[in-house]
Amino acid sequence: MSVSRRLFLAALGAAGLAGGGLARAGNLPQPLVVYEDELKNGFQNWSWAKTQLAVPIGNGKPIRVEGDPWSALALHHDPFSTEGYSKLTFVINGGRDGGQTLMVKAMADGKAIEADYVIQPKAKTWAVVEVPLKDIDAAGKTIDAILWQGQGNAYPPYYITRIQFE
Repeated sequence: MSVSRRLFLAALGAAGLAGGGLARAGNLPQPLVVYEDELKNGFQNWSWAKTQLAVPIGNGKPIRVEGDPWSALALHHDPFSTEGYSKLTFVINGGRDGGQTLMVKAMADGKAIEADYVIQPKAKTWAVVEVPLKDIDAAGKTIDAILWQGQGNAYPPYYITRIQFE
């Protein structure tokens, strides 16, 4: 090996660029899909709201959710680490009425992690929502569910799909 090649490799090593010191695109986690027309990757419906999975609407099959006060759409999984993911994304539609007040939360050890992340889907409108995991205190933690919890009033149906960790 030439002297210049050895110096170049040594410089890469010193900069942390050789030997895996820098994350390569192939090492970044793929999105963890929770729901896309059906539950995926071991997620299960543990909701305590009225839910209907795979409701045919247009080209997709979202989850229809309707609830009593404090009920929630809860999607459970065996404990998993959120390390490497920065956000939870989903597409939501407030249905005919819209305006539901929903708290987005993660759960760890079967208990909700308290966070004040509130969304209010709009009537008859699909919207992409990106929830930073740090904002629901789930960044870099081991969690076992995500949930969308209604508040002190019963709420009309909304629809949600394309749920994933990115």
